[in-house]
Order: sequence, then structure tokens, then C-alpha cells
Amino acid sequence: MKSFSALRRFATLLLLLGLAGLSVTARGAIQAIIDADETRTAPVLHRYLHGVILDDAKFQILLPAAWNGKVVIHTRGFSGTEFSTGSFQTAALAKGYAFAASDEGWNRVTIRNEPEDTYYESRQRIVELTLYMNATVKAYYGRASTRTLLMGGSNGGHHTKWMVEDFPQMFDGGIAGYGYNSQISQWGGVATVVRNYNVIAPRIDDIIAKRTADPSWNPFKTPLSPPLTADQLRAMRNIYDIPAQVDCNSSLRCDFRYNAGRWMGSEATWKQQYSALVGYLHDSMPRFDPTFNPGGGPLLDSELGLWDPSKSPRWVQRDLRRLDLSGYLERPVIIMHGTFDTTVSPGESAGYKRLVERALGRNGAEKVLAVYFIPGMGHGGTQFNDLVGEQIDALEAWIDGGSAPAKIGIYPREPSGGGNDDGEHDD
Repeated sequence: MKSFSALRRFATLLLLLGLAGLSVTARGAIQAIIDADETRTAPVLHRYLHGVILDDAKFQILLPAAWNGKVVIHTRGFSGTEFSTGSFQTAALAKGYAFAASDEGWNRVTIRNEPEDTYYESRQRIVELTLYMNATVKAYYGRASTRTLLMGGSNGGHHTKWMVEDFPQMFDGGIAGYGYNSQISQWGGVATVVRNYNVIAPRIDDIIAKRTADPSWNPFKTPLSPPLTADQLRAMRNIYDIPAQVDCNSSLRCDFRYNAGRWMGSEATWKQQYSALVGYLHDSMPRFDPTFNPGGGPLLDSELGLWDPSKSPRWVQRDLRRLDLSGYLERPVIIMHGTFDTTVSPGESAGYKRLVERALGRNGAEKVLAVYFIPGMGHGGTQFNDLVGEQIDALEAWIDGGSAPAKIGIYPREPSGGGNDDGEHDD
């Protein structure tokens, strides 16, 4: 595994050096077209730029009048654009950060019909945006940024971990909200939830009512009335326990395993998010796995949940695993994740914590990773959004030589070796 990580670091270093070599003399060396240049007053007075880094990565840059000397790069959600910045943009601008965001060169809805676009393209586009942004900042303010932070939620949470792992010379730290660890664990997990939800759908209202009446209810020990069928109980087990693997070598023999299942108590979000989960697969399945077509003819939404990436051709698995994380962090990263998240399992963050501990040891992991779970929150929410400013402050203090706080808001940091990662969620 260490040799695999070293090779990936070497490849990313070559990319960075190649792009940096094109951008040393002027920001225009990374070719961009500016199509808007305005002065705006909300949430603070700032200069606003919008443009395209060629050939097709749209971006926005916000340069506050009261600049704190630092930069925030935002990385988008799976369905996002350069404008999908949530509470990150407002919180960063209020603190004086120059802020940049990109659509990263692809769109969830159109990617199936755009052969030149790939999910992996985000890697190059985030590097390009960061280099262009820091050159723009230096030209505008007359001095270089002293710090560059990366942050985002969901797909952007994955990208933050991914890029901070592999570009520690570019990013000083990151806020990685509720992100996944691998496209296989993420989208294979979504398909698993979809196909098993279809089995329990006739009883989901009864399941939700029971959970509301008894938050500690264990469906395998205390039957519903009337009881769930054996198939329905098996389907629930399959949603709670989804085996996941990351950090594969070229032979696809994965040596790190964790549980990406959805946690007990989150059943109401299964119903709430079902249509969205089908929508993710509907838009992107032709790019996740172009060989998947169980019925022949047009791919039907009713077939999407049948996808199992472990049965996909090896070349498909290798392509999906290009976004796998390694756990080798050198810069501090803060993660906050809702325990009722059905879109991205909180098991992804628990699993990542274990992955970093395996890579660096528990003492080493404590120096660069802090995980906080938000009980009852789904895929993001006001509890997370209201704490973005506090997360930024915590990250800054950590980078400056402190340590991650014991709590962010009211939510405690997960202890060393902690996390619900063994497939048992009923105690």
C-alpha cells in the first residue's frame, strides 16, 4: 500500500509541477476568459470575477476589500456548479478570505453525453483554479496569500480529503464535510440502498413510526406488528451493513475494509432521499459503468438498483477507483457528518478515520484528522451550516500550532480508535 501511495504522490507532483511551470510568469499562463468583473456589497464589499478556465471550467472569484491575507478554494457537490457554495462562501467572505469556486469542468446531468468530461477531471481543475486564484490574489492585492484552505461538502468533502492528501504543498488544510472515500463505496452503496429499499417500501411508514416511538428499537430483536417478512428483514440488514473497500492496487485486491451502511435511526431519510438516490444513478450510471444494462435496450430506472460494481469489468472498477483515498494526510482536515445521512453514509467518515489511523498510526492521525458526528442530521443541514465559521476558526488555530478542539459547537470529536465501523449499529 505504501508503494501505491508513493506512486500516486509522484504522479500528482508531476501534475502540479507541470501546471505550475505554466503559471509562474502570469496568471494568464493558465488560460482564462473573464466574462464578468463587478463590485458587489453583500455579504461584504468585494470585487467579483466570473470566467472560464479553458477549455470549459467555469469559476467565480470574490476578492474582499478587507482581505485577511488568505485564500479559500471551494470544491463543489456532485450536483453543483461554481455557484453551489452553500454556507462556505458567506462564512469565508465574512472573515476576510478571498474565495474561489469552480464547476470543475463537468455537470452531473450532462456528463453521460459529454465524452470529454470525467469525474476525475476535478483533480486537474481544482489545481488549475488554485494556481490561478493565488496568482490573481497576488496581482490584485500586491502580495501573495499566506495560506490556502480547501473546503466543501458531499462530493466536495471527498475532493477535499483527496486533494489535501495528494497536494500538501498546495493546501494548508481542509474542511471535508460529509464526503465519501471511493466512487465504488459511494455509488455502489447508493445502488444497494435503492434495491433493498424497494423490498421494504410497503412497510417503511410502519418502520418510521416504530423508530419515532422507540429510538433504540432493534428490528432484529423486537418485531414489528405485523412482523416484517424474512426478505424485508434481510433487506434492512443489507442497508445497515454495506461492505466497502478502498486503497486498491492495480490487481483490485483491496486491503482496507469498512462498513458503508446507513446507521440505525436514519430510516426516515431512506424514504425522504429515495427519489434523489435514483436520480443520481439515472443521470450518471452510463458513465459509472457503460457495460451495465441488465435488460437490454434503454436502461430503466427500475433496473438501476441492480448495479453491483464488484461484478463490473475490471477496467470499470479501476476507473472508479481512481478517486479512492489513501489516508496519507500531512495537513489538518476537519470532518463533520450527520449520523442520519442516507446519501453518503456516516460510515464513510468513520471508515476514513480508521484508514488514516492505519496509514499514520493513532497518534499520527490525531495530529491531522478530527471527525465530529452530528446526531440526527442527514446529508448536510443547518447544524453543519451554522458551524462553518467555527470550523474555519478551529482549522486555522490547528494549523497555527494548536490542536483540533474537543468540540465544535456541541458536537464532540471522535476519540482515537472510535467510530461505528464494525457493522453493529444497535447498541
